[in-house]
Amino acid sequence: MSNSEEQFETIVNTFIDSIDNYFTKLTQTPVETLAPFVKKPEELLLRECTGMIGITGMKKGLVYISGDLEMYKELIRDYVGFNSPKKNDMLDMAGELSNVVAGNVREIYGDSFLISVPFVFKGKPENLKFPDNVPIYVIPFKWRSYSAYMVVGIQ
Repeated sequence: MSNSEEQFETIVNTFIDSIDNYFTKLTQTPVETLAPFVKKPEELLLRECTGMIGITGMKKGLVYISGDLEMYKELIRDYVGFNSPKKNDMLDMAGELSNVVAGNVREIYGDSFLISVPFVFKGKPENLKFPDNVPIYVIPFKWRSYSAYMVVGIQ
């Protein structure tokens, strides 16, 4: 394995640890990470609702977490205590999740690992695409009865 592949794998594992810590601390229920895999930039894997963070500095790329609205609804119930969150609340929760996970990774790598504000969307925007020269790592995960993806593309 090359040095850049090792660095990439280390960063991806840091994201996996971050998302597991988030769910465990917030809900006392860890995520179950399924077998990660590499995909092509044009093959976006999206669920109903996605929070995306851009990464610049020592590394460039993006990370997104995509799940169904019901997963975000349950997170809101656990985190905020709202029993009937609206769709905008669930979109905000998608942004919050991606922001905290990326922010925790940033804390580990320091000031040269910069993250953007979250970009949140429903469905699949037509013009959304990873750069061609960025390796894309998909980490499927389950939390309670929900399936979701964390997708990391960093060079």
